[in-house]
Amino acid sequence: MKSLFITLLGISMASLVYAQNETDALRYSFLNYSGTARFTGLGGAMGALGADMSAIGLNPAGMGRYSRSDFSFTSNVTYAGAESEYNNTFSSSNKANFNIPNIGAVFVVPIDFNKASMWRYFQVGISSNRTNDFHGRTRAEGVNDNSMLLSYTNFLNANGTPLSEVSDFYEGQAYDAYLISYDSISNTYAPWYDTSNSSINQLNSVTTRGAQYQTDITFSGNYDGKLYVGGSFGFPRIRYNSTRTFTETFANPDSILDTENYTFEENLTTTGNGFNIKLGAIFVPTSSVRLGLAVHTPTWYTMSDSYNTQFVSNFIDNNFNERAESPEGIYDYRLRTPGRLIASAAFLYKKRGLISFEYELVDYSNASLNGAAGAIAPYDFNSENSTVKDIYQIANILKAGAEFRMTNHWTVRGGYTYFGSPIKEEVEILDHSRTNYSGGVGYKNENFSVDFTFLRTTWREESYLYDPELVEPIITDRFVNNFLVTAGFRF
Repeated sequence: MKSLFITLLGISMASLVYAQNETDALRYSFLNYSGTARFTGLGGAMGALGADMSAIGLNPAGMGRYSRSDFSFTSNVTYAGAESEYNNTFSSSNKANFNIPNIGAVFVVPIDFNKASMWRYFQVGISSNRTNDFHGRTRAEGVNDNSMLLSYTNFLNANGTPLSEVSDFYEGQAYDAYLISYDSISNTYAPWYDTSNSSINQLNSVTTRGAQYQTDITFSGNYDGKLYVGGSFGFPRIRYNSTRTFTETFANPDSILDTENYTFEENLTTTGNGFNIKLGAIFVPTSSVRLGLAVHTPTWYTMSDSYNTQFVSNFIDNNFNERAESPEGIYDYRLRTPGRLIASAAFLYKKRGLISFEYELVDYSNASLNGAAGAIAPYDFNSENSTVKDIYQIANILKAGAEFRMTNHWTVRGGYTYFGSPIKEEVEILDHSRTNYSGGVGYKNENFSVDFTFLRTTWREESYLYDPELVEPIITDRFVNNFLVTAGFRF
């Protein structure tokens, strides 16, 4: 079955035309919530605790735990690193970024206790939380015995593509840059290098930027200090940018097949805006136990991609050196990411400490792509959605956190999160699970709090420079270090 995964990757990558596919569906379905330093320090296991501007993004009932109005603001410095292996050659790269993972305010409306009601408080709040971070840089270098140009000509020849129908973004540009030749008599293509050359140096660099954020408008209530309920309208947004630069340098080119080197550059910018609804409840059976449950609907996005590519070729005969640029491509479509079920529990020891646990279930195979609303004869994405069903699965996300109050004002905490692999075991090449480790300290008095947290995320992934039938995968070990500071004000 692992060959199915490689085959599916080959189909999407060898098409050589920019397209929305299963990779995009997973990229925007996977969420690694960031936010306040306390929330992050507890591994995100705060669904049963509440009273935190990021916790209410997972379980809106947590806002019912506020008895005073509150405003909080978080700043974060991230350092993303990647170590890649390609054809027994190792490369490393890194990228830093400053961002605002959380900002929000909650307004508490006390209930008139002279009236016969068990409702103690109502709350309304607005918050914005960072739910995914796309910042990173990957570098891979190695020597291979074939070129990306060969994958282009293999594809064109296999499909009998006439010259007039080659892509303006890939094969057509390679042809315009004199990197592919065409025989009009046999209607066949050939790469412009010596295919017996077994020493082609390949250098691939990918830089990504952007993030996913969600703004929630939340309403909640406190019933007798025993039951907290809440709901929110969510407005997530996506901003993603990727720049890929790929260079091939040919050893000992001859005077006819005289390609010395070429550089291919690909740029993609994706924007998206969506909508979802969240409902939650927290039940407090005793003073030391809290139980939480939350349901998130799927998120419905309207998406837009803009993209361009270019080839720059260099030959022994400099008269043929060429730069071939594509037009600016724009494509609008829709994306539905899966809903989520979240169950949580927290156990408190007097007012000195707590431990909390959370379980989140998400079925990544429920993601789907669709044509833009109102488009004439929109593309149906049947093939891409079928691939999503074939290779993705239900994943379990486990979270745990602990906190201990050392003094009346100072607290230490730690957390752990395990993200189960979204890819079916029988088709994945690597274990695609992720792990978060976090720890921090916090200070709190009657009107002010400040929290500091360090978070480290680690995972592995594989990628291919082009057709997986022609190249070995690039195996990349990734990590992201986050340094967060949150200031909170109660009024």
